[in-house]
Amino acid sequence: MKKLLIVAAVAMTTPFLANAEAPADAMVETTQATFTQIDTDQDGMISKQEASSFSSVELMFDGADSNQDGALDSSEFEQATPAEAAAQ
Repeated sequence: MKKLLIVAAVAMTTPFLANAEAPADAMVETTQATFTQIDTDQDGMISKQEASSFSSVELMFDGADSNQDGALDSSEFEQATPAEAAAQ
């Protein structure tokens, strides 16, 4: 009887565990889509000029440019973008 209860409990929780990572994946995809939208020349970097079209990106630009090369790559953008903002 204990084995049956354990199997039933595992079977009931498995779908919830499988979906636990879905929101995080969706946020990453949303962040990447946002990056692509801002990167108008599609060179894989967001320039200060491209960022100036988006006030929130323009405000975070200097702090997000961790290597101080004057552009944001996707990694810098992803690290600087709050998960809540990327999901909107």
